[in-house]
Amino acid sequence: MSVPWPLVEKARSVLAQERGAVVKDWGGRLPVALVYPSPYFVGMSSLGVQTVYHLLNQREDVVCERVFLALDRRGKATEPISLESQRPLSDFPVIAFSVSFELDYPNVARILRDAGIPALQSERQGWPVVIAGGAAVTGNPVPLAPLLDAAFVGEVEEALEVLVPALAEAAAQPRDLGALAQVPGVWVPALRQNGAGGLRVRRVWAGDLDRWPTASVIVTKLTEFGDMHLVEVARGCVRGCRFCLAGHIYRPLRERSVEAVMAAAEPGVREGRTVGLVAPSLSDARGLGEVLRRLVDRGARASVSSLRADTVDDELVSLLVRAGNLSITIAPEAGCDRLRRLIGKDLETDDILRSAEVAERHGLAEIKLYFMVGLPTETDDDVKEAARIVLQVRSRFSRRLVVNVASFIPKANTPFQWQGMAPPEVLEARLRLFEGELRGSGVTIRSESPRWARLQAVFSRGDERVGLALAGAAGWSRSQLERALDDQGVDLARETGPRVLGEPLPWDFIESGLPPRYLEQRASVVG
Repeated sequence: MSVPWPLVEKARSVLAQERGAVVKDWGGRLPVALVYPSPYFVGMSSLGVQTVYHLLNQREDVVCERVFLALDRRGKATEPISLESQRPLSDFPVIAFSVSFELDYPNVARILRDAGIPALQSERQGWPVVIAGGAAVTGNPVPLAPLLDAAFVGEVEEALEVLVPALAEAAAQPRDLGALAQVPGVWVPALRQNGAGGLRVRRVWAGDLDRWPTASVIVTKLTEFGDMHLVEVARGCVRGCRFCLAGHIYRPLRERSVEAVMAAAEPGVREGRTVGLVAPSLSDARGLGEVLRRLVDRGARASVSSLRADTVDDELVSLLVRAGNLSITIAPEAGCDRLRRLIGKDLETDDILRSAEVAERHGLAEIKLYFMVGLPTETDDDVKEAARIVLQVRSRFSRRLVVNVASFIPKANTPFQWQGMAPPEVLEARLRLFEGELRGSGVTIRSESPRWARLQAVFSRGDERVGLALAGAAGWSRSQLERALDDQGVDLARETGPRVLGEPLPWDFIESGLPPRYLEQRASVVG
């Protein structure tokens, strides 16, 4: 299958602006297309994509090339081809999707269809093996089941030694997925490998993170984080916020040693790039202060992800300023102490205000705050209280203040997986209330669409009907996706409503590794 020359030229242009890409001969190797179902600008900001790309290309028996959702100037998708060799997706015997966010699920079907590959697994006799992993898939792989030959649940590092040969066997013998089904963490939907059918799937995770350096391997300015060198400091979180998917699927907490972090950061330091330190709860990492001190002593710049307000003090912010930081990000999530305690975000209002005072004292240029609306038991007064906290921060911090507001979305494999989601009209009203309370304050407010959030909730807690809807969707607008779901009998109001504790859930066959009944014990919002 020939690829139009303009697409080849575009891919080569992107490749020419990178450093670190791996181009291998295909001879004697298993070609794997690593697909991030979003544009390059977003996908190359994913540390997970860079890590899997690096690990696969370290193997002599594999050639891994990257594929992204490609759009033309009118926003219309073009044929997906690999960056490294500019081959069509259908040339690859293995297609591996890395899916971090549920709203990228439609793009899984879209990319397959744009490549001329049947989106439904049942129609792919003789076609490539399609597997998916990533945070969203680990939480609940069932919505994508009709599109996939297999899903990987968990962290892939320690599974690659058995996963790669199993993929090669499946690619050599189409429709024979038995070897894949034996790999720890792999779910094969066609074999009905679920709770009802017998076998369960246990989430896998890497033990000693120092064995697996996780840092940027490709340098490109054509991405969200530009010339930043990302380094993972820790994985997992002990906080247990009841709404948080990452806080549950990446347990237990594992931290890299300071020496391992510094070794992973060294290429960025040596090349004068900003070192971006990443972790689900970065300020809980015991070695963060030491890492920052060492980077500052090397004359390096460093950037950090979101910080807990109760860890923001003069010592930490002084280090951040010396490392070149101009802003901090804090996620109060809710507007009052009661609601924060209920969701597991153990922060007091005083912690948030103190962090603003510290930021002002050290001359930071910006604070970013993250809130949610529609949390269980939330009232209009809680929304007004969130706005009041923003105004109190504004009175203590004189420079740029940005507030991001998202809708609460119940996620599979979290204690709030049984909670209902507020209807879009309620969420829209609360957003208007929040914005009205802050009118004229000089605060920049950014919010997400509640109607897209409702679709995300359906994808997060959905079943096979989601994948069937995506395979048959007439297009990728919100209204077209809603119609496709309706055609499959998915009632959005019912699917986003509360679930009954104890009723079967589509993802019950996943053994997350959490203590028995842990999620149920933390599910209640009463008391």
